[in-house]
Amino acid sequence: MKKIVLMIMILLLAGCQKEIPKAEEDFRYFLFATPLSEHPIWLHSKEGFEDACEELDVMCDWIGPKIIDTETMEEVIKQGIIQNADGIITQGVVSSEILEEAKQNNIPVVLVDSNMPESEKLAFFGKDFTRQAAMIVEETEKNLGKEVKLVVAIQVAELGFDIATDQIAELEKALQKHPGGYEIVSVTESKSDEVRAQSEWMRVLEENPEINLSVSFAGESAHACGEIAHNLGIKDQLFVFGVDDMETTIDYIKKGYIDASIVTSFYQYGYDSLYMLYQYKTENKVPSSVNQPVELLVVNKENADTYMEELMK
Repeated sequence: MKKIVLMIMILLLAGCQKEIPKAEEDFRYFLFATPLSEHPIWLHSKEGFEDACEELDVMCDWIGPKIIDTETMEEVIKQGIIQNADGIITQGVVSSEILEEAKQNNIPVVLVDSNMPESEKLAFFGKDFTRQAAMIVEETEKNLGKEVKLVVAIQVAELGFDIATDQIAELEKALQKHPGGYEIVSVTESKSDEVRAQSEWMRVLEENPEINLSVSFAGESAHACGEIAHNLGIKDQLFVFGVDDMETTIDYIKKGYIDASIVTSFYQYGYDSLYMLYQYKTENKVPSSVNQPVELLVVNKENADTYMEELMK
């Protein structure tokens, strides 16, 4: 019988609290060490994760900080290792050492959203940033034209994360192919906080009135930018691009505050990752590829009401 350590995980600095239930019989136990326990886009992953848990009749925990805190995420993973979890899902913003520790304890890890190419993992589910960048430039050119010089402002969640630097690098490569040329005049970070996102966009747009393309790589940033641009009366000259499909983002696309967003299914991150871990543990089924493809779609006014049908096919 698998034994689990009873504990109450109280992470005051991270603002999260979790009590691990006592095991009374053999069971499968999986942990999702989320980067943001209450962020709307990550709650889609929670829904998929919990749906898969119910279907497979396994025990699961969703634990993580309310604000970005990689040390807290690593503490959650360490507790999962102590509990001898059957598998762990997390975002690839933690240290490679903690993933190596999981491997040494025969605990498979699936990374979602952000990869760690050299790390120990069973698989990675996430966007192809090269394709994402090409889609952003293509959609922008459809609306602004190929000969217009693009004056670009970018916002990410955390400048220190590889997911941010990789997305910026791929976007710049794609912009280099734009016939009208380009200039990146600002790169800021939201820290996954909407108030900070708004304040940064207010400063950037006031200081750089020539900006005609904003690209937000943080889920909360696009609607912050769109709202600020609308309030400043400059939305007509600014093409606002975002990522993900938070409810506010889709609502603002319909209203015209945001022009487009690159989306993928965070629900599938949680659902597919758990099924993969379960099959690996119960059937020794190894994924055919470490890098698992995910669907990418551009959502704009034309498909804002119907995109989910295509995304979930």
